[in-house]
Amino acid sequence: MLSSVDVETASLRRIVRNDISSNLQFDAIDEAFKDFRSAVSAILESNVNLLNEVPLHHDLHIEDLRKFMESQIRKDLSEDPLFEKGIEISKYSRNMTELMDSYFSEIFSFHQELKRELHSDIFSVSKMFLNSDLPLPFVKTLGDSFVAEIDYLEVFDKEARRERLDLIRYRSNRPKFERVCKTHNLWVKRFDEVRSKMEQERVKLIWYVDFNNSASVDDIFKDKSIKMSLMDRATLYGFIRGLQKQVSEMETLNAQKTEIISFLDYETDEGTEALLGMMQILGRYEGMQ
Repeated sequence: MLSSVDVETASLRRIVRNDISSNLQFDAIDEAFKDFRSAVSAILESNVNLLNEVPLHHDLHIEDLRKFMESQIRKDLSEDPLFEKGIEISKYSRNMTELMDSYFSEIFSFHQELKRELHSDIFSVSKMFLNSDLPLPFVKTLGDSFVAEIDYLEVFDKEARRERLDLIRYRSNRPKFERVCKTHNLWVKRFDEVRSKMEQERVKLIWYVDFNNSASVDDIFKDKSIKMSLMDRATLYGFIRGLQKQVSEMETLNAQKTEIISFLDYETDEGTEALLGMMQILGRYEGMQ
């Protein structure tokens, strides 16, 4: 739930942030780690490239828009503590042999904050819809996309808690430890591909509506009345259908993984149950320190 303060400060995420998903990987072997500057550059490139897929009306010039977006993205990322936290957690995930404890001490609370942001996004989209004559599928599809992403984070956390037990169990057994990491990477890769496409479709839809209701770059991402008359109806519905398709794929993956997790939970052996109990006791003890 959002508090009154959250509601007042709610701000819709309006750029593609594939950097967030970079921390959803385990690697048994060290890899090169992206620093803050290179992460920002990668996000800038992906967003500027995405601009080419969003039709603009004649009053908004693409070069002015590119300059504005580059400046806005740099500013937003430099002021976003979750962005910096995601980079830090990504570092842990790329050396699980040595930094596994650091990874698991951060990842679940990080996801809680991401879910709070997504709930805030739902509110912001609803606010945008109420100040417009947009069709109902616009707000419903965007809302469904945020819920599907929240569900994915919950699926990930449930699976990660189970995988954590295996990693602890096999910490001194390199081949089995790496096997757990590789198995994790296989399912996360498929989920992340769909989640990334869903995010891109969502951003394109938001951009199309916002840009074409802005008289100049000074109006972009500011509260305004949204008018269907300033957009092409077929193009708008094309973006909505594109997002609906990705939401459906994300929901299907979430449902399939939920069924698998439920089955594995039912099949949990006594040794794992004992280890889980020990972890819970230690967690409570640490919380008292």
